[in-house]
Amino acid sequence: MSSTVPYHTAITRIACQDHVNPVLVAAVIERESRFNSHKFRRERRIHDISRGLMQVTYRTARWLGFRGAPQNLYNPWVNIRYGTKYLAYLLKRYTNVSDALAAYNDGRPRKRHGRYVSSSGSFSVDHYVRAILSNTKALVLTAAAERLRQPPRSSEGNGLLASGFPVGGGGQYDFPTSGLFNRVEMGF
Repeated sequence: MSSTVPYHTAITRIACQDHVNPVLVAAVIERESRFNSHKFRRERRIHDISRGLMQVTYRTARWLGFRGAPQNLYNPWVNIRYGTKYLAYLLKRYTNVSDALAAYNDGRPRKRHGRYVSSSGSFSVDHYVRAILSNTKALVLTAAAERLRQPPRSSEGNGLLASGFPVGGGGQYDFPTSGLFNRVEMGF
C-alpha cells in the first residue's frame, strides 16, 4: 500500500493480523469517512451511531468484543481494529467480496435485478460496493506507480530490482495487472 495513504501503518498492521487485504480496508475507509477519524452518522433505523474511520457502530464493536466507551471508537487504531475485524468476519461468512461489502454497508445483502439493494429498496448499496471496488483498484495502481518511481536497487547482484524487473530497463515497464484485481476482489 502507498505510504501516502493516511493511517497506512495502522491499516497494514491490523489488516494483516486479521488476514484481510490492507488495500481493501483502506478503500472501505475512504468510502466510509474519507479518512476523517471524527466522522459520525446517526443510524436512526437501528438507534445507534456509526463512528470513526470505518463507521463502526457501538453495537457491532461490542458484539466483536469491544469493552470501551463509545467515544473510544473515534481512536483510529481502535476503529480500524474493530472495523477490520468485522470485515474479516463478513469475508469468511459470504462467498465473495461484493456480498461481504454489501453486508458491511447494510446488514444482509439482497439483490434485485442483479444489483444490491438496501433494506429500504434503494440501489445505494450497489453504488457503495462498486465504489469500494473502484477505490481498491485505484489504490493498488497508486501503490504500483509509487514503487516504479523508486530508484532502482539491485537484489543480491542478480541484475533484478526487488520487483523482479531488470535493472536499467530504460524506465518503461509493462506492469503486470492481469490477475491482480482478482486477488484484490477476493479480499487478499
